[in-house]
Amino acid sequence: MKRESLIVKKNVEMLKALADETRLKILSILGEEGEKCQCEIIPLIGKSQSTVSQHLQTLVNSGILELRREGQRTYYRIKDERIKKILDLANRISQDMILEFSKLAQSIES
Repeated sequence: MKRESLIVKKNVEMLKALADETRLKILSILGEEGEKCQCEIIPLIGKSQSTVSQHLQTLVNSGILELRREGQRTYYRIKDERIKKILDLANRISQDMILEFSKLAQSIES
């Protein structure tokens, strides 16, 4: 397989992993607060332990998060700081799009 197609395949895998509301919430928490134990993430997400575990595993499998075990606890952190930049850029683009849509709606109403 050519290098370009491997990169595209990895991009698809990464973007699919990011394309979920619960996973974005997890990444937002870890991005703002740093490494956290799964037991700390669960109440912040408001979903069941098994649901949060599945989402964390998806993020680990895609290479976005890494984990470390300490006794019976598992801690997660964002593996590459550039992920935070991707999320920040996506947030800014979304805000701009919402603002643009709002201005368009106001001009139609006028």
